[in-house]
Amino acid sequence: MSEATTKDSTVTSSTLDDEQIESSDGESLNGNSQETVSDQVLTVDVIFEALKNERRRRVVTHLEEAAEPLDLGDVAERIAAYENDTSVPEITYSERKRVYVALYQHHLPKLDDMGIISFNKSRGILELAAGAEQLKPYLKGRQSSRPWYKYDAGIIAGGITVLAGVWATGLLSVAGIQIALTTLLTTVFLCAVAHTWSVR
Repeated sequence: MSEATTKDSTVTSSTLDDEQIESSDGESLNGNSQETVSDQVLTVDVIFEALKNERRRRVVTHLEEAAEPLDLGDVAERIAAYENDTSVPEITYSERKRVYVALYQHHLPKLDDMGIISFNKSRGILELAAGAEQLKPYLKGRQSSRPWYKYDAGIIAGGITVLAGVWATGLLSVAGIQIALTTLLTTVFLCAVAHTWSVR
């Protein structure tokens, strides 16, 4: 076989290999889609799913404020401090661990899959991805979340005041007071459940 024939055969083989690398859905052999993340448009459902949880909102907010990659441990500490209404040095090990595990196992992988952040699990480093830009209009005005502890304190204080006033004036029977107290406790419980659900 001549040298020219060998070269032609090599080129043909290379061309066939290149053609076979591309799959019918436009994905290459290494799994990378021809469409880059920056070209993807997040649907309203995806944006809602990303932002409906307070911890995910705070992850994106912290990354935007830092404008650089952050360590998972640092982000977990800041979120734990916020949730427990304290400073980072004052949070306990269990408070930090609870947030850390939730972020590592659930929230950060979800945001990574959505193309909102890039999360390196092995290094524990996260940074904003191209999709985060599409969240900015929805994050405006949501930086300050509900002050749940104020709601709880207000409900309890208001309930105690009403019960004390009614009891003092003798306008309500013991059974009535029990009903009112049950209603108050139920309201506080529902508020606590809503708070817990919002940060899961």
